[in-house]
Amino acid sequence: MADISKYIPMVDAILSASNPDEISPKRVRKALQILFSVDLDPQRKAINELILERFGNIQENPRVLVPKEVLINRDQELALKLQEEGGRSLRSTKKRKAKSETKPKKKKKKTESADSNSISVRKVLLSAPLQVFLGAEELPRTQVVKMIWKYIKEHNLQNPEDRREILCDEKMEPIFGKKMTMFSMNKLLTKHLFNPNEIVKHEEKEEPMPKKEVKSEDEHLPDASD
Repeated sequence: MADISKYIPMVDAILSASNPDEISPKRVRKALQILFSVDLDPQRKAINELILERFGNIQENPRVLVPKEVLINRDQELALKLQEEGGRSLRSTKKRKAKSETKPKKKKKKTESADSNSISVRKVLLSAPLQVFLGAEELPRTQVVKMIWKYIKEHNLQNPEDRREILCDEKMEPIFGKKMTMFSMNKLLTKHLFNPNEIVKHEEKEEPMPKKEVKSEDEHLPDASD
């Protein structure tokens, strides 16, 4: 039997780039067959177990991907910087070097880009059942997923006959029901995670406007009995 561990890097790449609500072991296995031009049907069970293991690992340790646009901007900035440095004359370079030797260099504080890794620290509000389960009012989404998977592993809640199935205990039932699949967990979580800004805006819109008292014309008329 061929060593299937060689497929791990590609399995991780496919899972990381896929929507966790739509991916399945079958889809990943079919993709591997096409990419490596191999027939994996004889090893279907072993491949599926590998895919499930890698999926669980990625869910427990979420990876934050830097958007492609950010990478492109960084490359462009680096190219411009190199071009500017290459176009300077040797005389200006020596002058700058002499000046730097006379004055101590100030260390520049590193500032993180607003887009870089922001998803890993941006907190979301948790629903009441999820707050009870995780013991926090707000957390980064990646941390929520990581904590849930840690709980699943520690309490052996994966169905031993079908590891894709999670058999929820009493603490998880208010959030996910009696059972779910490992691929549907992220979709179910969306009902329990809220953007703080959207909640504030929603509350502002729902707040009723104070009613102004408007006197009718009859109230200004004298009583007929006067």
